[in-house]
Amino acid sequence: MGCIKGSWRLDIGLMVLYQMTLFFSVQMLFVIFLEFMPKTYCTDDDYCYKMKNKCLTDFDRTPDSAICPYNSSNFNECVQDAKRVDFRSAQFDYQQDCTGLKHFSSSTATFIGTLLGNLVLGYLSDTIGRRPVYIFSICLGVPAVILSAAINGVMNFYIFRFIVGFAVAGTLTVGWTYASEMITPSRRFRLRTFPNWANARMMQVGVSWLAGEWRLASYLCATLSATVLPMIWYLPESPKKFERAERSREKIAEICQLEYEPKPREEMADLKKITPMMLLRSPVLRSNFLVLCWMWFYVGMSVYITDLNSGDMAKNFYVGQFLCGFVLTISKITIGIIEPKIPWLGRRFIFIASQLIALCAYVTILTALWSKNKESWWYTVSYIFAYAAQSLCLETCYLSLAELMPTDVRSIAGALMNILMKIGTILASTTKPIKFWYEPMLFMINTVLCTAGLLVVWKYLPESKNMNMQLVGQDEISESNDEESSTKKTSSEVPSDDSNSQMTSVQESSEKSEAITEKSEK
Repeated sequence: MGCIKGSWRLDIGLMVLYQMTLFFSVQMLFVIFLEFMPKTYCTDDDYCYKMKNKCLTDFDRTPDSAICPYNSSNFNECVQDAKRVDFRSAQFDYQQDCTGLKHFSSSTATFIGTLLGNLVLGYLSDTIGRRPVYIFSICLGVPAVILSAAINGVMNFYIFRFIVGFAVAGTLTVGWTYASEMITPSRRFRLRTFPNWANARMMQVGVSWLAGEWRLASYLCATLSATVLPMIWYLPESPKKFERAERSREKIAEICQLEYEPKPREEMADLKKITPMMLLRSPVLRSNFLVLCWMWFYVGMSVYITDLNSGDMAKNFYVGQFLCGFVLTISKITIGIIEPKIPWLGRRFIFIASQLIALCAYVTILTALWSKNKESWWYTVSYIFAYAAQSLCLETCYLSLAELMPTDVRSIAGALMNILMKIGTILASTTKPIKFWYEPMLFMINTVLCTAGLLVVWKYLPESKNMNMQLVGQDEISESNDEESSTKKTSSEVPSDDSNSQMTSVQESSEKSEAITEKSEK
């Protein structure tokens, strides 16, 4: 990056850092690969059968049930095709779902770890800082990914996958917060658009395709994820106090190759202090809070019901997984580009439109399952659109949380929303046995959940596009509460919003200097 000068030098590095952080965080979806099983399999004497569930030994050996009759003319070709395993998974090796762990899968262990990590690491990031938690999460998670594959045994596998989930909670909690606080404000939109979850998913599909089996794929994923560590080690802390802000700005100036100019202490405007109890007493804020709680829970559950059962959505396992990520990233980039230019394209519209598309896709999936057309191309297309549209709803959840919750309680509300979403994902992981009992039931659950969610959002979710995040809730708090609880925020304990402005002043001055340079060159 030696040829890149000014604030772009830092911002591009932050985008790369955030994308690789998401690549590690997408270990939450690696459970799809860890639990993948082929549709057909053959015994050592070439008796081939269609899998009833995830157990290799669960079949009835009768001549009529053989998918490759011994007297057929293409017997050898049929056996070769039936024996093909697109990805050798942990489930294929351990067969843990065929034991007493049938209702406690590796995905459940991972999501429980993530839930616990949200409770612990979210609090620590606000207490001791983003950077220490960031470094701890990577240093804990990368070895856990390696050890989950290197040490044999189902219990060891489950323990290390739980630790991976715990570490992922740290990167998910801190990654976006840290990068958004450090990047130049005018480029924060690019940080949300170009480095994204869908890109990380496609990267993971590519790594898994190259590896072909779960142990090697785990080692490769861990190696690539470890590249986050030197990047975050080099960057400064995202500060809250003035002294830390000064040190961070000095470090940012060094990275951007600019001259450091100390900034004097400034006093913040006198805003009302909003506590969690005030939020619950205010009818407007309470309504927004409850709607967001429901959105995060049901969207998290429906997304993961769709995603965790997507292993056989296409004839080729890798193509189906790649297309899910590809369609989602194209959708996010397209919406990200046109959204600022279209005033009426707000959070409500995007959520409602995405949810309607997902509901239509669920109905089409149910039609395909009931009519025995699961192998059809339109089933695959419907599944991809269901996943992409439901994931866009999740993106709106993040934006609505930031724009509808007051600054003083935003981190607390965000932690609670993440906990509710993780509860939804844990419930989603327990529905996987339904796939082999009565698969349409999965999408009937999603249809009911999403219909109820759509009605609630339609009636109660306010539009929050272009809202001033510092002033959220100020008009809803009564004057009596203001007199009792408002405090003047001084520079001895600068709030995070002020810290952001202090840290990014170097980037903004860099932009101005770049503009002056361009004019002089012209």
